[in-house]
Amino acid sequence: MKPHILYGWLQYAMIACTSCLSFPTIDTPSGPIKGVVVPALGKDIVQFRNVPYAKPPVGNLRFQKTLPVEPWNETLDGTVFGPSCMQDISLFPDMWENAENTEVSEDCLQLNIYVPGAVSTEVNKPVMFWIHGGAFVTGNSWGYDASFLALKDVIVVTINYRLGIFGFLSTEDAALPSNFGLWDMIEALKWVNKNIASFGGDPESVTVFGESAGGFAVSCLAVIPNTARLFRRIIPQSGPAVSFMGIAQNPARAAKATGKFVGCIIDEDLDVDNNVLVSCLKKKTSDELVKAQSDPGTQFFGKFTLSQVIWPSVDGELLRRSPLDSLNDPKSEESIYFRSLDMLAGTTDNEGSIMPFILGMLQEPMGFNLTEGIPTSVLCKSVAPTLALEMFKDETIVSDLLCKEYSDDNIKQQSRNIVNLFADSWFVSPTVQLLDFHAKDKTSPNTYHYLYTKTLNFSFIFPEYSWMEGARHAAELPYMFGPKGRNEIYASLSSDEGRAFTDVLVTYWTNFAKTGNPNGRGLAPWTAFSCKDRDYLELNTQPVPGQNLYERRMKFLLHDIPNKIKNNVKTEL
Repeated sequence: MKPHILYGWLQYAMIACTSCLSFPTIDTPSGPIKGVVVPALGKDIVQFRNVPYAKPPVGNLRFQKTLPVEPWNETLDGTVFGPSCMQDISLFPDMWENAENTEVSEDCLQLNIYVPGAVSTEVNKPVMFWIHGGAFVTGNSWGYDASFLALKDVIVVTINYRLGIFGFLSTEDAALPSNFGLWDMIEALKWVNKNIASFGGDPESVTVFGESAGGFAVSCLAVIPNTARLFRRIIPQSGPAVSFMGIAQNPARAAKATGKFVGCIIDEDLDVDNNVLVSCLKKKTSDELVKAQSDPGTQFFGKFTLSQVIWPSVDGELLRRSPLDSLNDPKSEESIYFRSLDMLAGTTDNEGSIMPFILGMLQEPMGFNLTEGIPTSVLCKSVAPTLALEMFKDETIVSDLLCKEYSDDNIKQQSRNIVNLFADSWFVSPTVQLLDFHAKDKTSPNTYHYLYTKTLNFSFIFPEYSWMEGARHAAELPYMFGPKGRNEIYASLSSDEGRAFTDVLVTYWTNFAKTGNPNGRGLAPWTAFSCKDRDYLELNTQPVPGQNLYERRMKFLLHDIPNKIKNNVKTEL
C-alpha cells in the first residue's frame, strides 16, 4: 500500500476511534442513550446529559405527583445539557452568564450521569446522587460539574426538580397537597435504582447528598420510610430538616396570595374553593406564575419573617408530621428508618452570610446600613422577637433571652453576633440536633459531623462586608465541584493548595459514599460523632478534630431556652 494511502487510512481510523470514544452509546432498561466524553484533569469522564426520568409535568400534570418516564426506542441524545426548571433567572445573573443552556421550562425533569473512564457493566461502582440548593426556588443540575467526585471512582448523578410554586405551592388539603419537588426526587431515585447498573453503578450503594435546600431535601427524604432501599447513606450539607424553617409555615396563605396575584381570586381573605383555585392556576402561563413567585406579597405578607412558605410542607403522605416531631419520637417509623442510614452532616462557620438578603428590607425603616454594621436595636426589636415566635412559639421570655445573649457594644461584633444567631437557629443547632437524633443509643460509628472553615471570596452570590468572618454559606461547593465553572474564575481553587484541598475534601466524601466511613489512608482521622462528646472535624487546608461545636451557643438554644419555656409554663399553671 502506498504511503499516502496508508496515512489516509490511519487518519480515518484515528477519527473513527475518536468518534467512538467521544460519543459512546449504552443500552438501559429505559432505552439507548448516547453520551459524551469530557476530559477532566488528564482523565476522561463520560457524561450522559439531559436524561428524562419522569413524564413532563406540563398541562394537566402541573401540580400533580411525578409519573415515571415511558421507555424509548430511538437513541436518546445525551450530549448536551437540558433546560432548568422554571425560575427567575434575574436573581443571580452572574450564574447564568456563562451557562451552556439558559432555557427554563416546566419540561425539566432530567438528570445527568458522570461516569469515570469507559462505561462497563462489569463493575459495581458506588453512586452519589446530588440535589442542588437554591432555597427551593432557583438552581439546576448542570451548574455542578461532578468530575472531581467521579474521578474518585464513583458515579455521580445530578438532577433537576420542580422549584418554587411549581414544586412546593400548597393549599394544605387534597386540592394541592404540595411536595411535588420531593416526589420528583423520589422518582429520579427510582430511575437510578432501575437503570444505574447499565452505567456500571451499584443500585444497592447510593448516597444522597445536597447543600442548602438540597441538604434540607436530603434530610427530608431520610425521614420518609417509603424511600427505603433507594439509598443507604445521606450527606445533608447546611440543610437540617428539623430546623424550624425546614417546613413551610402557613403555605395555604401563600397559595391564596398567588391566586390573587395572577387573577384567580379577588380577595385572599375570603373563603376560597381550593379546587377552583388550582384549576385556575393550571391555566396560567409559567411566566405568570414565576412573576407571582417573585413578588414579596406572595411570600412575606408585608412583614419581617425568618420562616418559609413555598417550601416542603406536612402533606399527610410523604411527610405525615414535621421531621422534628417524627425524630423526637425514637420509636416512630420515621426515626427507626432515619437511624438505619449512614449520615455525614455539617455546616460552614458563617452560614449567616445569607442573612443580609433578609435584613435588607429593614435597612430603611430601622435606619441602618449593612455596610457599616447591624446595630443592637435590629437584634432586640426585630430579629429576636421574630425568632422567639417562629422558632420557639413564645412571645414572652425568649425574645429578651436572645437579645441579652447575642448583644455586644462593638458594632462589628454585634453584626457578627446577629449573623451567628441566624446561623445557629437556621442551620447549626438543628444540625447538631439532627446528629444527636441519629447517634442516640447507637454503637455503630456511622454518624459524622464536620465544620467547614476554608474561606473563599463568594461575592458573586453573597454580599461582602468588612465585618464578616468565616466561610460563607455554600463555600465548600466550588472546591467540591469542578474543574469547570467557578474553578476557572477563582485562582485559589486551581492553585496547588486549592487542588490539594479539593482532593482531601472529595476523598472524605467519596470514602463515605463507598463504605459509610470517610476515613482513609493519608487523611486526618475523623472520629465518629457521639451524643456525649459530639466529635467533629474542622475542614480546612489542614483538617483539625474538635468536640462540642459552639458548646455554649448550642446549650443555650437546644437546652436553656426550652427549659426556661417549660418552667415558665409550669409557673403560670
